[in-house]
Amino acid sequence: MENPATERTPLVIAAEINMITCQTKKILLAGAIEIGCRLQEAKALVKHGEWGKWLESVSYSQKTAERLTSMSNMTYTQALLLLGLPAEEREEFIEQNDVGGMTTKKLQQALQDRDKANQEKDQALQENQAFKKGLKAIDSTISELKKEQAKAASMPTNPENVKAEAFSASQPALPTHNLKAEHDPDAHIKYVEKCNACCKTIADTFFDLTTALTNLAHVDPNLKEEKRKEANRLIEYMAETIKEWPPPKKPLRVHS
Repeated sequence: MENPATERTPLVIAAEINMITCQTKKILLAGAIEIGCRLQEAKALVKHGEWGKWLESVSYSQKTAERLTSMSNMTYTQALLLLGLPAEEREEFIEQNDVGGMTTKKLQQALQDRDKANQEKDQALQENQAFKKGLKAIDSTISELKKEQAKAASMPTNPENVKAEAFSASQPALPTHNLKAEHDPDAHIKYVEKCNACCKTIADTFFDLTTALTNLAHVDPNLKEEKRKEANRLIEYMAETIKEWPPPKKPLRVHS
């Protein structure tokens, strides 16, 4: 019977590959530091104007040489810290920061600040997407309300409501709600609960809205202002509508 300790499984093989990959990266980083030291040494010896030509002898571009030279002052601990970054992000980080002139503590802080900034950016983008989705739903709701208003305006008017209709012609039309007759003596309980739930939803959504606007201000101030104005128009519309409801000029139609 085969010894379980030596049994070859996909999990064991994956662990071995990951270990070899990690060791290889460490060797490459250590090698990059050593190469950087030698490039720095060679640059001090090569005559002025011949640096680019000399680099051809080691098959390095000036950009690559500069990146490797900047690593020459790094310690092995600093190299291991950079090992945690993906290769393409590592090169960008080295180009944007004076890694060679940093202490290990400052490098750790710079990496933490980078991670925090990326997290905030991702969160802001996610909230912006949610904000756009919410505005799309709001726009759809307003469109439906406008359709109801247009439909209500085209219906025949009772003689006793002629004056009210004349007045409403000069005012923004409010949505008309078609309600069924309520025979349940406890119906008020249901509607109070509905009002409470809606108010909580509005409050929660408003908090999400202001949070999204705050984060959007850091990502794109112009887009933030555009969305703030859109939200403000909607809020003004809602505030004007709820001032007196139901609207006296258009009594609610009750269908029995």
